[in-house]
Amino acid sequence: MSSRTTVLFGAAALLLAGCHPAAPEGSVVLTQTPVGVPPPPAATVLDVRYPPGSRVVLLVSPFRKDTVRELSRGLVAAGDPCVSWDGRWVYFAGKSSDKADWQIYKVDASGGRPQLVTQMPSGAMDPALAAHGELVFSSPVPKAGRLWTTRELVALYGQMPGQAPRRLTFGPDSAIGSTVLRDGRVLFVTAKARDDRHAPRHLCLFTINNDGTEVTAYACQEDGVDNIRRPRELGDGRIAFLADRTEEPGPMGWAECVSSAAPFATRNNLFAFKSDGCRSVEPLPGNDVLTCVETRGWVGRSMTGNAAIYRVAADATAIGAPIFDDPQWNSIEATLVATRDEPAGHTSAVMPGASRGTVLCLNVNDSSEPAADGNPAPAAELRVFALAGSGQQRTLGKVPVASDGSVLVYLPMGVPLGFDTLDAQGHLLRHQPAFVWLQPGENRACVGCHEPRNHSPRNIRPLAAMRDPASLDFASQTPVSHGTAP
Repeated sequence: MSSRTTVLFGAAALLLAGCHPAAPEGSVVLTQTPVGVPPPPAATVLDVRYPPGSRVVLLVSPFRKDTVRELSRGLVAAGDPCVSWDGRWVYFAGKSSDKADWQIYKVDASGGRPQLVTQMPSGAMDPALAAHGELVFSSPVPKAGRLWTTRELVALYGQMPGQAPRRLTFGPDSAIGSTVLRDGRVLFVTAKARDDRHAPRHLCLFTINNDGTEVTAYACQEDGVDNIRRPRELGDGRIAFLADRTEEPGPMGWAECVSSAAPFATRNNLFAFKSDGCRSVEPLPGNDVLTCVETRGWVGRSMTGNAAIYRVAADATAIGAPIFDDPQWNSIEATLVATRDEPAGHTSAVMPGASRGTVLCLNVNDSSEPAADGNPAPAAELRVFALAGSGQQRTLGKVPVASDGSVLVYLPMGVPLGFDTLDAQGHLLRHQPAFVWLQPGENRACVGCHEPRNHSPRNIRPLAAMRDPASLDFASQTPVSHGTAP
C-alpha cells in the first residue's frame, strides 16, 4: 500500500472517529422525555412512559446541554436503556413510527444507527443483559392502564444473539421489570400467588435462573406496596427499587431497598432523606447511586418542573445539587457507561423437546404454615392442579406421599401449577395457589410445602426417589370452580 493511500485511510478513520468518538468510561446514558407532551391516542404503557419525542442520549463529562449526543436518532420515541457489561453497547426500547410496535434496539455507545434486536408480535420492553450476551425482555407491550389486567399476560423472554427468543415465565400474572443479578439470576416483578384472580394484586419480587427454571420468591411477599418498579442490584449487595401507589410511573414514587443477605426481612428506605418523585436508581462504583428525581415544587422550581440527575453518596443526608438538569426535558433514567464483571452463567437444566418436568419434594409436612383447622395429621396425598388458559383451575390428579413425607412426580411444563396436601381422609391440610411452573426437562426440588426459609434439607435419600415417579398430565384433569381451592 502506498504512503498516500495510507494517509487517506488514516484521515478517513479520523473523520469517522470525529463523527462518533468513543464513549469514555464515566459517561452517562440517559432517557429524556419532553416536558408537557401528552401520550398519543390508544397509547401503550410505553407510550405513556415515553411520549413522542422521548429519546436516549449520551452525556459526556462535564455533562453540559450542548454536548448531548442522541443515540436513538431516527426513532419517534425511545427509553429504558441498559449498557452492556463491556460498556460498548446500549440496549433500549424504541418505536420506529407512530403505528409501529415498541421493540428492543441496540446501538454503539459512541453513537451510530440503532439496530433492531427483537421482532415480537405486539412489541417488547424492559431490556436486561445476562451472561454470554443474552437479552432478557418482557413481551407483549400492553395498552395504557392494562399492565396488570391485560388478557395476554406479559412474560419474560430470553434471546441469545442470532437465535429465536425463548419464553422464561409462565406465571398467572404478568412478569416485568427484569434485571440480572451478579450471580446470574433474573430478578423481576410480578404478583403474589392468589386463588381469586379478581382479588387485589400484591406486587413483589421473584427470581428465576436465566433459563426460566426455579422460580423463587425473593422479597416483599408479606409487606409489598401497590406498585414496584425497576429493581436494581447496588454495589453493596442491596436491591433498590421504586415503590409507588399507581401503575404508571409518575412524580409520586419513592426509593426503597432490601438486603440481598435477608431480602424478606430488611425492606427499608434507600436514602436517609425523603425521595418522593424518584424516577430511577442505578448503581455506581462503590456504594454510590445515580438517581433521577422530579424537581417540581422544589424551592425555585415550578409545579410543572422536570426531573434531573443526581449522584448520591451512600452516607448522604441530603440529595445535593444535580449533576445534570435541562428544564426543557425530564431526565428520567440514567445509567453509567463502564466496564463491569459479566454476571455468572448457569448450566441450563432445560431439555429442548421434552414434554414434562419433574418435581421432588423432600417432605411436604415441613411447613411454616399451620394446617387447616389445626389438623396435626401427616399428609397422605399431594393433589396437583394447574391453571388453564382461561384462568380456570383444573386438578391433574393425586400422588401418594411416602412415609417420610417425600413426593416425586412428573408434571406438565409451561403452565402455573399449584399443590394441596391431604390427610388420609382426604381433608385439606395446606394449599398453595397455582404459581410454580416447569421448563422442558426441568428437575425442581424443594425442602417442603411452604417450608421455613431458614431450613435446609436433611442429608438422607428420600423414599420417593427409590421408586418410579408418578406421572400427571392434562389427560385426566378435573374442572374446578374459579377462585376456589380444588
